[in-house]
Amino acid sequence: MRGLMTGQRAATGKPQPIPVSLMVIVQNALAHAWRQLLEEVAEEQFSICGEDEDIITERLYMILDDLYSNEPETIQGFSVFQTPVREGNLRNRAGNKLDCQPDLTFRPLRDQLEARSSAMAAIFVECKPIDSTHPIGSTYCKAGISRFVREDYAWAVDRAIMLGYVRNICPLPGGLAYVLDSDAGQKKYRVKKGLTSLGQTNHGDEVYCSVHHRGCKSASPHTPSLPIALHHLWLKPEKPCETTKCKVSACDHDSAE
Repeated sequence: MRGLMTGQRAATGKPQPIPVSLMVIVQNALAHAWRQLLEEVAEEQFSICGEDEDIITERLYMILDDLYSNEPETIQGFSVFQTPVREGNLRNRAGNKLDCQPDLTFRPLRDQLEARSSAMAAIFVECKPIDSTHPIGSTYCKAGISRFVREDYAWAVDRAIMLGYVRNICPLPGGLAYVLDSDAGQKKYRVKKGLTSLGQTNHGDEVYCSVHHRGCKSASPHTPSLPIALHHLWLKPEKPCETTKCKVSACDHDSAE
């Protein structure tokens, strides 16, 4: 099979650059769908606070699909993507896992990227709840960020999104910086560059970016892994589900009080 982004040839090539402009479209789509989800759950027996991560993500996906199919103009630029995908099976970079399932996938139309195949050239989104039973360190980072670092997800592109469902009182960037800025976090998640602001979504949600080395240090020099930029978008219900607070970095401590 021909093409840079297919099979093993993708694993040995350079990651496909994803324009930040496309990332912004997806972030705005997620933020818009979240507001619509909040409106829907207010009218039925469904709780952002009590539901499982997969159920929330599935509801969000159905809203995104409906917007794309019927009102793509609601989110500026949404029409330059294919239909969003939920939990599509993909291989990891090493090829020893064939059923990796990023929570949401947004594939740009073929003329938006240089890649000849769109299977691996996409914006991948991993979703994680954040609350007292889903701490940032063990849930968002260990079960989320690590999947990008070890090249299970998004190994053929240079950017991806971590989406947080914040159900307690936990600010971005302080709550995440507390983990990523620590000595242990720097090493475990191979942090190359700490959190920097990327501005806000159309709905005012803060977006931050961290950069991480990928793969293992003993990887072959003939197939080097280049860093990945992770965009962090944290969405919240109108009122916190619980009053617990996450630990925050010293520079952001005041904002968590």
